[in-house]
Amino acid sequence: MKLKMTLMLGLACMVLASYTSVHNAAAPKVKFYEGSYDEFLREAKKAKKPVLLDFWAGWCNPCKKMDTETFSNPTFATYLNDHFMVYKVNIDTFDGMEIADRFAVDAYPTLILLDSKGKFVNRYKGFYPANYLENELDKSREQKGKRFVTPKATTAAYSE
Repeated sequence: MKLKMTLMLGLACMVLASYTSVHNAAAPKVKFYEGSYDEFLREAKKAKKPVLLDFWAGWCNPCKKMDTETFSNPTFATYLNDHFMVYKVNIDTFDGMEIADRFAVDAYPTLILLDSKGKFVNRYKGFYPANYLENELDKSREQKGKRFVTPKATTAAYSE
């Protein structure tokens, strides 16, 4: 009788574990562009979609929280994939630092929204829950961008 109960319990655990794995595998994920930044900008212009740049670092806990809570939300992932081209900028690399300098990114995570022509629209600093960020992006999605100018405070700090 004990053997039968143990087998039933083991079988139930296996079924539950396989259901969880299949369920998670089917959930939509954000399609982050995998190539270089320059290739990404060319593809975004061809697609005529706004651009979302995610500036992150491996040591940044709020960045990790954005990945596990915000970008892994299936509804938000579908929204991003339908309306934006998304690129992760790792600021721990030389290329990432150069792109971060270009946009004067000084806190992580930071999201930069560009229009379909690559012009600056908006900046979002810190952690954002998926539903809140979706609402904020939706407000800014159709806006025309402007050429990004580095803030004077940042420029002055480098010229001294």
